[in-house]
Amino acid sequence: MADAATLLRSAGADDARGMAARAGEEEGLGRWDAAARLYSLAFRASVMDRDLASAVDALRGQARVRRQQHRLEEAEELADLSFVMAERSGLPQAAARALNVRGIIRYEQSDWAGAAALYGRALEMALDLGDDELAGLACQNAGVIAHLRGDLFEARTRYLESIGSFVRSGNSAHAMMAYNNLGVASIYQGEWMEAEVYFSRGIEIGERLSQSPMLARLYSNRAHPLIEIGETARARRSLDSAEEAARAVGDLGTLGEVEKFRAMLARCEGRLRDADEGLQRARRMATAATAFERAELLRESGHLREAQGRPADARAAYREAAGLYSEVGARRQLRLVELRAAALVEHGEQDEDAGREEPGTRPG
Repeated sequence: MADAATLLRSAGADDARGMAARAGEEEGLGRWDAAARLYSLAFRASVMDRDLASAVDALRGQARVRRQQHRLEEAEELADLSFVMAERSGLPQAAARALNVRGIIRYEQSDWAGAAALYGRALEMALDLGDDELAGLACQNAGVIAHLRGDLFEARTRYLESIGSFVRSGNSAHAMMAYNNLGVASIYQGEWMEAEVYFSRGIEIGERLSQSPMLARLYSNRAHPLIEIGETARARRSLDSAEEAARAVGDLGTLGEVEKFRAMLARCEGRLRDADEGLQRARRMATAATAFERAELLRESGHLREAQGRPADARAAYREAAGLYSEVGARRQLRLVELRAAALVEHGEQDEDAGREEPGTRPG
């Protein structure tokens, strides 16, 4: 990775906007340390030049990068400062964009109600300002909250609206993220072929833009519907591509997802020992996982314990997952694991009844 001096020379040390543009490039490539450094320098240069619009944009960029680095308290402070400066400086578009970033950070903190409120405010402001790009971002983020709360119809509507906004604004990178979210929503509806199409469309855009962080997640997510429809060779290739892209940017979260899906593939193929080892690796990588991501890992663990003939351990995994789903308000996923755990309890009771002697009888 290039050092800060090299980055500054290529960006132009006296040009705040040039540094911010280079910071955006580094951010798109997942080079978080370099991006954070350049955004910080761009902020200082903008303040010295009394360019408040560039200053609040640089603060917002820093906030996005710190979120990616899981430094959420710092990210929240930077986003708050960006919003306050924009509001006081009469920059409503920048203020609306800062609200959207604040919403993303609240989402990472599992404060879904707070995130939804911030996305709603950002969307209202974007529509008033005619900012298609921001409207698309706010719609997409509101769709994520609707999805996690189990309202898949609302989620898909929001995702499709966001793609329309991104097409109008010409922002392919954000459209790529919306296709990823549409694919995930389709998975939860059991629409495997549709999900694969959405992920593949996002991958096409990502490969053209060389967007490694999002591309890694798209490759990883595409493996899920491919596993479900039995295209295991393509699933393996997709996971290999995901691992390569994630390692290029140090994306530990996606590497953990890759291990989870490899474990799922192994379970479906009856390679239960390999599945168990894969889940162990995924758990070790989940140090910065959200409550929802931990719940998803526990759900796959429950599926594996069932396949291993360990219903008590499966129930325990499902119940722990249910607690996390309940904590963040993921109602649809909560219902699924509760039903699975209840089915195991009922099956266990039936087995116990089958082995119990009827009164007045004796064995053999």
